[in-house]
Order: sequence, then structure tokens, then C-alpha cells
Amino acid sequence: MFDLASQPQSVWQSYVSEFVPQSLREAVAHLAEEFTVAYLLDCLILEKGLRNRLLANSTRQANTPLTNEDRTDRFAVLLRLWAEGCHTVVDERLFADTVRRRPAELEALRKHFRETALRTKK
Repeated sequence: MFDLASQPQSVWQSYVSEFVPQSLREAVAHLAEEFTVAYLLDCLILEKGLRNRLLANSTRQANTPLTNEDRTDRFAVLLRLWAEGCHTVVDERLFADTVRRRPAELEALRKHFRETALRTKK
């Protein structure tokens, strides 16, 4: 099992930081006192899910919340896939669980995407 808590924070912080765009950090900066690895991964899951338009389908499923062990296992699989070049892969169950855990971050990212889309249309 991949355990974020047992890893040295600085090593995983820099590893995860490779996948977290600055625009995503800015979109949720007002909500986070500290960008921990777990927080950044949650935000990254939300960002990738929104980009892949998962929200409409995956959050309607009546899934029980994932345990911390399930979440870290799923994160480990995604990190491995992303490191191997599969940058658009998203775990739908993990996405739905993260939506339930971080509704404020979801709304901040939605707002960011809407504002970005409006700026590019002008």
C-alpha cells in the first residue's frame, strides 16, 4: 500500500508538485492554509475530473465513502499512471469521493474554469 503519511513530506510534495499546475494552486489558494500532499492530490483529482467532464455521472452513484486505505491505494495507482505518461486518467470512484469531501474546492475550480473560458473567448 502507498501511504502518504509515512512518506517524507518534502519528497512527495515535490513529486506531486510536478503534476499540479500553478493555475490550480491559485484557484484553491484562498481555501487552504497549507498545501499538503493529500490536499494537492484531492485538488488534482477534482481538476482532472472536471476536465474530463466526470461530474454529471460519477457523483450520482450511491457509493459508500472510501476508506483512507482505499484512497491511498487509488492515489498510488494514479500517480504511477501519471508518471508513466497517462496524464488524463481519472479514477471515477475516487473523484466522486473527493467531490463529497471537498465541495468548496470543487466550486472554486468550477469558477476558475468558467472565468478562464470567458477570458479566452474575448
